Amino acid sequence: MNSKIVKFALVGAGGFVVDCTAFAILHYWIGLPLMWARGGAFIVAATSTWFGNRVLTFEYKGNSSWRDNVKQWQKFMLSASFSAVPNLVCFKVVSGLLPTFTGVMFIAMAIGVLIGMVSNYLLSQYWVFAR
Repeated sequence: MNSKIVKFALVGAGGFVVDCTAFAILHYWIGLPLMWARGGAFIVAATSTWFGNRVLTFEYKGNSSWRDNVKQWQKFMLSASFSAVPNLVCFKVVSGLLPTFTGVMFIAMAIGVLIGMVSNYLLSQYWVFAR
């Protein structure tokens, strides 16, 4: 199996933990509305996965300027935002269809993340981190 895909999936798993944690803080502790909390958690998680993929998956060596780093982060956030569309739509649909119980939002998040992962990997591989 392609080691980049495995690394990408591992970084994504870590990002999912960050995503769930940020969502729980924003929605359950701070009290933001559902989709606002989901959007805020997405930004936090996408930033953490940008860093993880930059260092682990695509093996960034640290020779870029601060401006180049910000530009790469912006490209990653744009590609992650593109991938977030099916992710967030799936989250909204699944969270509305499943019966209410503890953990339902996290199941909906997991399904949405898996849906968005394919386009996120392809955009990362061929655009964001392309050499």
